[in-house]
Amino acid sequence: MWRVVVATVTAGCAASAAPPPPAPVAVTAPDAIVEREDDLVDVTAVIPDAVLDIRYATDNNFTHTVLYAVARCKLRRGVATRLATAATALRAAGRRLLLWDCYRPRAIQAVLWKRVPDARYVAPPSVGSKHNHGAAVDCALVAADGTAVALPTAFDEFSAAAHRDHALRGEAGAEAKRLEAAMQAAGFVGLATEWWHFDAPDATKYPISDDPL
Repeated sequence: MWRVVVATVTAGCAASAAPPPPAPVAVTAPDAIVEREDDLVDVTAVIPDAVLDIRYATDNNFTHTVLYAVARCKLRRGVATRLATAATALRAAGRRLLLWDCYRPRAIQAVLWKRVPDARYVAPPSVGSKHNHGAAVDCALVAADGTAVALPTAFDEFSAAAHRDHALRGEAGAEAKRLEAAMQAAGFVGLATEWWHFDAPDATKYPISDDPL
């Protein structure tokens, strides 16, 4: 009697099962950049046509000393957004913002107070200026082509001539009134003794900072 033996052969491989494919590698996406309302942002990124004349980055200021290492206007993001609203309204009227001062490191506040220790014009460093919060702006106007317009006084005029109730009067105050209307509509509050100075209404919710510009 013949015995028939049948062999089962798996072609090209051993009889054992093939190893499972490797598990997929999980890829973690980079964290999204979260834009916070209290971030200090460069205002020229928000208002590209703003004209910068940052006086404390030059010696053309009442101290006759360069106080800022760079000519940069930074504000809290929420404040810069308000300012952009004012800039839009002014643009429609053929005007652009002229920026003299924005965020100011607290250390600079002490220098200004030493020169002018008068709280009507310079906040004492122990209290801090709204500029130190990154929530105040000193500004004026220029024409759409960047040329000067008539303004009531020069910047940092420490006299009654710069007080808002005086500076906004008559023909000489027309541009300052135009500026005030746009800034008030955006929610800013003007300082009584400086027609060019405006605070965000929620300025003190932002921390005082001494970060460099």
